[in-house]
Amino acid sequence: MQKILDRTQESLAQAFASLAHSAKRQQRVYLATIASLMLIVVVFALLLAVLAADKQLDYRRAFASQSAAGISLLLHRQESFLRRAELTLDYYHSTDNVLRAPASAEEAVRQYGATRGTVQRVDAQFDLLVGDATRAAWGPQLGPHLWRIYEAAQSTLVTQQSFELPQRAILLGLNEDYAAILPSLAHPVGDSDARRSVDDAPLPQPAVVTTLREALERELQAQTGKRVPAKGERIWLGPYRDPLTGVPVISAVSAYFAGDTPTTLIVMSIPLAALAGDLSRPGREGTLLLMSADRRVMVSSPPVDAATATMLQDAVAHTPPDSYRYTRDGAILIDPLVPGFGSLVSYLSWRGLVAALGWQLAVLAGLAVLVLAAIALTARLWGLRLLRSTFAETSRALESETINHILVSATPVGLCIVRRSDFSIITANALADELLHIEAAGNRLPPHVVGEFRVPAPGTPSVAAFARIATFVAPALPQPPQAQSQAPLQSQPAPDENASPPAQFLQFTYASARYAGEDVLFCAILDVTVQHALEQQLRLAQQTSEAAMRARSNFFASMSHEIRTPLNALLGNLELFARTPGLEAHAQRLKALGVAADALRRIVNDILDFSKIDAGEMKLVTESFRPLDDFENIALSYAPMTADRAIRFYAHLSPTLDRVLSGDRTRIAQIVNNLLSNAFKFTSCGKITLNADVTDDLQGRPTLICRVCDSGIGMDQVLVARIFSPFVQGEASTSSRYGGTGLGLSICARLCELMGGHISVESVLGVGSAFSVSIPLAMPPDALREPAVEPARRGNVLVLSQERESGQIIDSSFHLAGWTVHTVVSMRSAQAWLRVNRPDAMVVTGEYDLDAIAALRAVHPAGVVWITRTGPHRPTPCGEGVLEVTEFSRKAILAAVDIVATGAADVATTLPPAPAVSPPAVNPALQGLTVLVAEDNPLIQTLVVEQLSALGCLPTIAGDGRQALAEFERARFEVVMTDIHMPVMDGYELLAALRRTYPDVPVLAFSAVTDSRQAEGWRERGFTGYVAKPASLSELETALLAVASMRRESSPETEAIVGAPAAVVVDTATVTTHTAAPADSVGTLSADDKARYTAMLKAHLQNDLPKLMAIVEREDRHALRDWAHSAGGAFLVVQTPQFTRECHALQRLCQDSERWTTEMDARAISLHDALCEYFGLDETSAR
Repeated sequence: MQKILDRTQESLAQAFASLAHSAKRQQRVYLATIASLMLIVVVFALLLAVLAADKQLDYRRAFASQSAAGISLLLHRQESFLRRAELTLDYYHSTDNVLRAPASAEEAVRQYGATRGTVQRVDAQFDLLVGDATRAAWGPQLGPHLWRIYEAAQSTLVTQQSFELPQRAILLGLNEDYAAILPSLAHPVGDSDARRSVDDAPLPQPAVVTTLREALERELQAQTGKRVPAKGERIWLGPYRDPLTGVPVISAVSAYFAGDTPTTLIVMSIPLAALAGDLSRPGREGTLLLMSADRRVMVSSPPVDAATATMLQDAVAHTPPDSYRYTRDGAILIDPLVPGFGSLVSYLSWRGLVAALGWQLAVLAGLAVLVLAAIALTARLWGLRLLRSTFAETSRALESETINHILVSATPVGLCIVRRSDFSIITANALADELLHIEAAGNRLPPHVVGEFRVPAPGTPSVAAFARIATFVAPALPQPPQAQSQAPLQSQPAPDENASPPAQFLQFTYASARYAGEDVLFCAILDVTVQHALEQQLRLAQQTSEAAMRARSNFFASMSHEIRTPLNALLGNLELFARTPGLEAHAQRLKALGVAADALRRIVNDILDFSKIDAGEMKLVTESFRPLDDFENIALSYAPMTADRAIRFYAHLSPTLDRVLSGDRTRIAQIVNNLLSNAFKFTSCGKITLNADVTDDLQGRPTLICRVCDSGIGMDQVLVARIFSPFVQGEASTSSRYGGTGLGLSICARLCELMGGHISVESVLGVGSAFSVSIPLAMPPDALREPAVEPARRGNVLVLSQERESGQIIDSSFHLAGWTVHTVVSMRSAQAWLRVNRPDAMVVTGEYDLDAIAALRAVHPAGVVWITRTGPHRPTPCGEGVLEVTEFSRKAILAAVDIVATGAADVATTLPPAPAVSPPAVNPALQGLTVLVAEDNPLIQTLVVEQLSALGCLPTIAGDGRQALAEFERARFEVVMTDIHMPVMDGYELLAALRRTYPDVPVLAFSAVTDSRQAEGWRERGFTGYVAKPASLSELETALLAVASMRRESSPETEAIVGAPAAVVVDTATVTTHTAAPADSVGTLSADDKARYTAMLKAHLQNDLPKLMAIVEREDRHALRDWAHSAGGAFLVVQTPQFTRECHALQRLCQDSERWTTEMDARAISLHDALCEYFGLDETSAR
């Protein structure tokens, strides 16, 4: 205890030094506070001064605006006077009721050319001047001409006095020398006392007319570039010197036109001195000036020097009208006046502003000085009181410091204070010295502990973070290097009796602080040796568990991949074996084997997908797509599953899906396929509904909402709570009955999470389930965005649908297309509505048969569109006035309504199905052109036959080169188109055979162009040209026209065709079933064509995918190249570029390799699985 007291006594001296330093610091803080208060007072005074200046500027702005309004009113009155003067001249010029001017006036004009007229009503006079040449020209007609001018001058003078315009006006002849001066020159403008001597004042001479006209025309020419204003135009001139009075004036000028000829100038002049009198200011400070439209100073009050005028002109040039501008010289306000005149500029220099605010600024300065003096006096008095309180606090701090030293030394935790600069120990208790093994002469932390301070663990606060508590664990003594480098996964060695005791570990908890004027670390030290040993054991157990989990995932992925490769080959060969003739007796057994193998493959696929997701290797592919097309294709693929089951399947697809968006369409299709597959699996009867629409969230981003509802077996709440967990299924009886791995919904949930969405479920046991999916999408690139177009208004449509929600979807689709829709849910309601209304078309869903449709047409014989699940993809007549169409194609339904609304349904009943749009005119050069096409892909065969038929050609299809050569031997063809990679005989071999026997026949390479050098290579081999596959209609027509023109140039006479083209070698039933004209470009396929081609491709893949797996099984590189080449063109047709790119990559890989590689195996199997997932081919019902 004595040692503790001794150390406490030593620290007292340090405490006093610390308190002295603290007092000085408080003094600095106190002085800084007083200075801040004074600064606030100064800033507040400056703020008040700024507010006073702003108020003064607002006052002057209002005064200037009032002045501008007064001047604008004067100018408007001047322009109104000019318009009235024009009307007066027009009246007296056009009147036929011509009288005589006063005899005295007429006589004075005849003798002297000048007279003075009087208007008694307004007690004013005017001067009338007529030149000698004009008097002589008028001759006997001088009286009528003089009367017109005299009366016009009288009326104009009355108008001038009515408008209270004290300025002088002039009516000046342009083609004749006459002028009327209003009022008379003998009467000074604005001087009422001079009226007494008017009669004695001399008249101006007639020569003044020429002087006036030349002066005005000169000013007009200089200012506007023309000598006379246009008809109806009013021009402001000036400032210039008035030829009559010699004073500076500005004038408003207009011209009176007799027809299209200007005859009289009307001038109203305002002396600048009069305008200067209107420019009144609120005080002596500041300047008001009028500036013309071309920024010339007309008049200012008071006058300004040239430098100020130049500065104001530059400011006006760069300042918009009716706004303020602050410059280094002062504030400038610009108020626009009438158009064409100019603006009123108000200018107040900063010195003038200070002078205007003199007494206000003096008051503010006095108040600020008083407040600052009060603050200084208060600070001095408060300082004495602060010193007394500081002394008392210091005494209490010393007492507290003594107690704290005793407590710190006696605590069971090691405590120390360490300098942050060099990590030397300032003070520490005895336990800290013991734990750190610090010798008596030492005062530094051990080096390995200092290293932990300097390099903190990730996620912990650094030493520099003030007031942040951090913790780390370090050994009490340095560890040997071999101990630090031991692998973490090594098991603990067995205990050895002769081994040294385990290392001691210390936990350091520290925080930054200030002590004795230095930055320090306050540290607390605990012995955590036992805890550290337990944590090491737990960490070792966790790492062992994680390694086992990774090994399990890798094992599942490897096992699934290794099983799937032979399984796919087995399944493909099994399907081929099932199509072998003569095995009809084993058909049922083969079907059972196929179902079992397919179920096993689905299980393996689920395990592989789950392993990819679990390992974080599942990658999303974002592309632009139209959700409506994908959902219609999915719904169409599940529609046949209701054929032999008591299930009603509805696809309620909102019109909001019919726009281009961006997302991973393959994974979205996988989720929807999985949900629908489960719905059909667990529903034996009742109803299954697929709902989908796109809504915008609060940020305007599109979100796909999909909901799959069924009336199946349902789930209890316990199962619902864990349904999205891996390997979760229902009871044992359910699992044995329905099968599955329990991974499907878990994969759906993981995919939704990867795409930023979520999935949820609502279910009632024995009633059914409803799964809801929400997936955020993105807007496509600007080039793919479709502009919003307002649809044209069409007619009225009656919709009859038992399913209310289906009726609402049809209603909204028709509304977006411009139709007015009325929806009913029963026959009675439909018939009652038809008795009152007459729609242009009727739409009836598949719940009603043809008898019900006939009953409706008996009430109103309008065309009917009958939409059914098994209906055709194109509107097809199925009775008088009735077109049937599938319910899974919105565009086909709208097209059918357009047909029946125009009355075309009645005609269609007597004709075979025809396209809704008339085909384009056939080029005569291609009419009847016989074309032989060698192509092994059925989908490409279908497309090219339709395209060639649309162009007027006569196509014949061969499945490979050998069949094409046989057909050519049987019937000569004018053009041959051949694919490059085909079985039996490829395109190169076919070209060589044709060139040997028929060297002149044109042969076009018909293949997908994946490299720019391919086209040159085909020409070098002897091909006449090439057509990229799949080709647009215009590209195909261009290529055939080029070949036809070459044949005409090479032979003057056309060769006779030996025989008509033979029948198609391959089975083209699918080719001749539909006769719709193909689109001009594969990228612009209609929804119906795309759906039809997609269905054909799906059917083709059911036979072609087993061939792919057989190729992989026998590792045939050339066959894989040919398969990828053929399939790539088919995927281009149905607009699935992701599969086209994969096929081209696989084709290039086969061409660049000399033997079979594992990459070929992996790519082929991955493509096979992706096609199965995208087209839903892994379901038993879809095979």
